[in-house]
This record gives sequence, C-alpha cells and structure tokens, in this order.
Amino acid sequence: MSKKFVKKNIELSLEFDRYLVKHPDELAKIPQGACVFITQKGDQVFSQESKSLAAKIKQKCIEARKERSQWILLGA
Repeated sequence: MSKKFVKKNIELSLEFDRYLVKHPDELAKIPQGACVFITQKGDQVFSQESKSLAAKIKQKCIEARKERSQWILLGA
C-alpha cells in the first residue's frame, strides 16, 4: 500500500463523511457493522487496490464510489 493510496483514501473518506452529514438518508442505507470502502470513477489503480483490501475483510462491505461530485453506494 503506497503513501499515495493512503493519502487519497483519507481525503476521499473525509469527503464521504461530509457527504453523509449532509445526506443522512444515505447513511441509513449502510447496514450496521458493514465496512465501507472508497473507489473513484476514472482511477482504476486506486479503485482496484481499495477493492482488493475490502475483499480480505470477513464482513459485509459496501462500495462508496465517487463519480464527479456525486457519491453512489453499491451493495447497500
């Protein structure tokens, strides 16, 4: 896991958190106890690394995909 991946993941995670504060209905779609992993449309390297890490987790994972200025929850 590169420093670049970690930095981008932190930045997108903070952005996703701010999104959820403004859209609590989206937060309600995430099952309790589920992990959330971040992907970004147009960045296949980042998204694949994020998916690989999520695949190693033994619990339900939800994908939060950033597409331009929107967030889309997949698997919720």
